[in-house]
Amino acid sequence: MNWKKLKENPLYWRVFEQRARLLKSVREFFFQNGFLEIETPNLSPCLIPESYLEVFSTQAKNKLGDSVPAFFTPSPELWHKKLLAAGSGNIFELTKSYRNTDMGGSLHNQEFTLLEWYRVNANCQDTMKDCEELIRFLHPLPSLLYQGQSISLVDDFECLSVINAFKKYAQLDEEVLFNEELLKNAAVSKNYSLSSDDNWEDVYNYIYVKEIEPHLGFGRPTFIYDFPSQFAPLAKTSLTDPRIRERFELYIAGVELADAYNELTDPVEQKHRFDLENLARQKFGKTDIVVDYDFISALESGLPDCSGVALGVDRLVMILTNQTNISNVILFSGADIFGQLC
Repeated sequence: MNWKKLKENPLYWRVFEQRARLLKSVREFFFQNGFLEIETPNLSPCLIPESYLEVFSTQAKNKLGDSVPAFFTPSPELWHKKLLAAGSGNIFELTKSYRNTDMGGSLHNQEFTLLEWYRVNANCQDTMKDCEELIRFLHPLPSLLYQGQSISLVDDFECLSVINAFKKYAQLDEEVLFNEELLKNAAVSKNYSLSSDDNWEDVYNYIYVKEIEPHLGFGRPTFIYDFPSQFAPLAKTSLTDPRIRERFELYIAGVELADAYNELTDPVEQKHRFDLENLARQKFGKTDIVVDYDFISALESGLPDCSGVALGVDRLVMILTNQTNISNVILFSGADIFGQLC
């Protein structure tokens, strides 16, 4: 969105009026459920080294006047877990987050509004319930209509494991899914064009994006859960299957809205995973970052069992206002800001 478009078509203001009411209602929901609202920094000297994320980096002056690396946070997660280790109890935050992805597309903006919350002494089943209750609180009707699709909010949300999703929608069983050679062969037989550099994660993502995602969250919202370990560096490993980590995502009408973990509390395992993720960042040529080992110290002091959720507010507003492009629910989107000369 930009000011010229708003001036030419004042009806768009209704979207932003609804957005403002939704943000107010989000706060009301968490206040009613006993959560503490917090505020954390958007600029940090250290980050969690997630291999798949590209970040924005800059320089900050320290107290001696020297320039030191600084990063715009892609998520407030590291701050939240330090507060949890300090005894905060249940917490939530509405904040800006930053990911240096390619501009364009209907679902991505490099600066976005994130709702993140953590429930202590809880697991993914508890935060799935939070998600269901939050959506119904924000849209208290039996169903919502999105681009001609009726999404029921009366029935329980669908729960589908990643393994079962690949069986159902890609006709690939777990023997194929977890074997790189077999998965590559299956992808070739499906006419995917693979390069010699493509690894298991690449092929998984090709199939997931093309054959799984487009089916999720139609008729009713879908929780897809139990992700392969490569895609959840901060989640607990399943007690029954070491290939799996306890993570879920929430989809409505094919749009991913939320990502959640049963949070890893073991500092030794977390440091090991950080080291692996940072090596992967270097291999992929990502921006060098300073790893936040103070986060490991917080885990060593004792992080309570907890489950955390990150929900994309802009995408949620899209769904609830029946918009197809994220730029239509952000007053000054990246596509508008960087698509014109200043």
